[in-house]
Amino acid sequence: MPMINRSLLTPFTLIFAGALALIIVIWSWPAGAQTASLTVSPAVARQNTTVTLSGSGFLPGETASIWITYPDYTVYGVAVVTIDEQGRFNHPYLFDFLGATFTPTGRYTYTARGWQSGREAYASLEVEIAPAPGVTAGVQLTVDKPAQAQGATFAFSGSGYQPGEQVALWLRYPNNAVADLGTQTADRQGRIGLAIASNGIPVGRYALTARGLQSGGNGIADFEVVAGDTLRPRGTATLTVGPGSSQQRSAVSLQGSGFLPGEVITVWATLPDYSTEWLGDVTAAGDGSFTAELYLSEQDPAGRYAISAFGNRSERRAVAEYTLLPGR
Repeated sequence: MPMINRSLLTPFTLIFAGALALIIVIWSWPAGAQTASLTVSPAVARQNTTVTLSGSGFLPGETASIWITYPDYTVYGVAVVTIDEQGRFNHPYLFDFLGATFTPTGRYTYTARGWQSGREAYASLEVEIAPAPGVTAGVQLTVDKPAQAQGATFAFSGSGYQPGEQVALWLRYPNNAVADLGTQTADRQGRIGLAIASNGIPVGRYALTARGLQSGGNGIADFEVVAGDTLRPRGTATLTVGPGSSQQRSAVSLQGSGFLPGEVITVWATLPDYSTEWLGDVTAAGDGSFTAELYLSEQDPAGRYAISAFGNRSERRAVAEYTLLPGR
């Protein structure tokens, strides 16, 4: 068997090993250089508290955008920050920022993206319900009908407050978001009264709270909104939505037919939580048809929709279902 010259093997082996090491360094360095990280502290927080977002691994001095994805996959901008010389940033943030006193409970996701580097990082936050005061002895808050269909009016009566005191009112929604309903002045007998219309609001369990600002007396009344239909159409028409599903930040086409020529057609959407949103009015063509385009942004919740079209003269209604998927 021929012998291999050892004096040739050693330099070749060293050259090959050195080249391999250089390749590994060249390929691994960009992967490490392009990583960024994002943390939120605390990772579990109650409603109406402030969290701190901390990022690292970005380009020194670059600008970064931060946005938040809600539990229903709606997306909202949070802030634009400038990265420091170490490639980091810290941003204290009150996540109740959309006009609600308290945001919905559930899992949120923050995203930070560098404008120049394109580096992107994520962090999750679990929002829990905020503690609430209990019912005060001697204070009563009642509702006439504890469960009604959408479109009905709920009537509330409260008693046991100080005569003439201001009573703060707020409403907790099924997803635990809270809306401020303002204040009301108790009468000479310490009583209040309130009516809430349930047109177009989500279905589910609600809680109305009335708290005396001077006495601290607290009353709570639970009630439930179930799915309802206030329309009584006199006929049917046809509506198609294309495509049948798509991601947020996309447009869909609406095509209707079977309406009266020239009549005004009202179009609305029933959202995944069964709340309703008016989309606009269109005018039917001479053959009773219409076409329209609907843009669904990142601020529309993902899930199953029902798009409805109603002829205001013919009272004909058409419904088509559509699925909105989370964007990327």
